[in-house]
Amino acid sequence: MPFGRTPAPEPAPAEAPPAPGPAPAYLLPREPARRLAVLTCMDSRLEPLRDLGLERGDAMVLRNAGAQVSDDMERSLRFVHDKLGVNEVWIVGHSDCAAHDGLDSLVTGELRRGLVRLRSALPGVSVHLRFYDLASGVARPVEPPG
Repeated sequence: MPFGRTPAPEPAPAEAPPAPGPAPAYLLPREPARRLAVLTCMDSRLEPLRDLGLERGDAMVLRNAGAQVSDDMERSLRFVHDKLGVNEVWIVGHSDCAAHDGLDSLVTGELRRGLVRLRSALPGVSVHLRFYDLASGVARPVEPPG
């Protein structure tokens, strides 16, 4: 190489195109694809879509302390049923819930109360109960009352 010349830089390797990701939110319809609403706790350790095997656009997600079917949650669920075609609701509690003093038995009791309330308030809507164990990462069904 002649004196004072810098070697040409090596060409950059061709980059693979980025992997396709989920559809941008603005391309998704308003109505949830699975006609599903999930009422769960606001605990920051929960990621409802990921933890329940759902994708963006599959379900409406409502959160409050303890996954309680309160007046505002009932109103919101009535809205998504009437306006957005939701016909199934999952109420999902979890282990070590501060809203229930960390007692799993209180969580499952609250889930069962919520089921009774929603079945009365929204006849014809299918309601299912799930208990998410933070340690195992598994959501298991909870038997309904009676």
